[in-house]
Amino acid sequence: MKYILSVLILFIAVPAFTQDCNMESLLKKQGTWKETSNTPSGIAAADLAKEKKTVAAINAMIKSKYKPAGVNAEVNGGYNHPQPGVPVNSFVYSIIPLNFYCDGNVIKTVGETPTYFSINTNIFDAEIYESPDNKEETSGLGYHYIKDMPFEKDGYWHFKTIDASLGLGMTGKSNSWLITYDGKLPFAYVTHKEFLETRKIILANARAQSASQSREALDRLEMEKGFKEKEYKNDPEKLKRYMKMDYTDSKVRYEKLLRDNEKTYQPAFEKIDAQLKMPAAELNQPAIVKMDPHDHLSCLFTDDNDPFGQILIKPNPGYFNKKIPKSAPQFFWVYVIANHKEPITANFMSDIIKAVDFSLLKNMLGK
Repeated sequence: MKYILSVLILFIAVPAFTQDCNMESLLKKQGTWKETSNTPSGIAAADLAKEKKTVAAINAMIKSKYKPAGVNAEVNGGYNHPQPGVPVNSFVYSIIPLNFYCDGNVIKTVGETPTYFSINTNIFDAEIYESPDNKEETSGLGYHYIKDMPFEKDGYWHFKTIDASLGLGMTGKSNSWLITYDGKLPFAYVTHKEFLETRKIILANARAQSASQSREALDRLEMEKGFKEKEYKNDPEKLKRYMKMDYTDSKVRYEKLLRDNEKTYQPAFEKIDAQLKMPAAELNQPAIVKMDPHDHLSCLFTDDNDPFGQILIKPNPGYFNKKIPKSAPQFFWVYVIANHKEPITANFMSDIIKAVDFSLLKNMLGK
């Protein structure tokens, strides 16, 4: 028994003395695939089978061109519950690549990573199926937004490479693409005119909310006055004193607050009214906006080069073919995020995108 134990210890310890572990060897080391899937209840069996078939086809596409190197690839198929009012089901194919690293001369695998790759079916980075209830809003822009406007090239939509937070103070890069029906987007841009009209509603709601306490105080004051008139109907001096010392002073104060509130909001309304007189061609342009740093009640129109600009979007129900099953892909959003300065993750980021056959994905739309 002592002999066997000695052999085992020697066997385990050998790699630490014989294996030369460095970045070059890590990049060359082939990794493994680990495939998992989550299947929530509530998805019709026929839809789920179709969605799994699509994910399997995406998996086959990726595995035909990408071989894990420097990482173990954890693959997952994720399926979401159908949502009321949404014309499609959504599901995701994703890869989490867990880097190899050197512990002395022993190669080990990290337990977590911010690096992530996904091909998302009927899912986008922003809300595209519902709009905020502008009639209830008292702040904000009144619409969902994206940070960068995609441009069409080679039959699909590209987004600019952007700096991305990886957590714990780290930064990296992210890239994304949209594969859609020819020349179309699954969302629509909000125009200048639409935004300005919505902004007026939001400002009116905010003005009313700001004035509500003063109005309620005036209503209570009038109610109290009625009670005092009854209480002091036989004592005119007390009523006179109440009217002078309590009622009149309070009414003047709250009415002034209401007038000041109107004055605060009036310039913002005047700016909007002036902008609504712009030429029709300008009013029909996509609204890219940001808050005015010198006026918290006003917004400025800007362009896609402004890092503070928000490109307002709204649902585009006309994009979706409602005659086909909800499980059919009607667009794909491809996304990858990684630390571009770290050799293994940079290598993964480059290789995984080369494995995406955009033409194949395009041919899967509507099927």
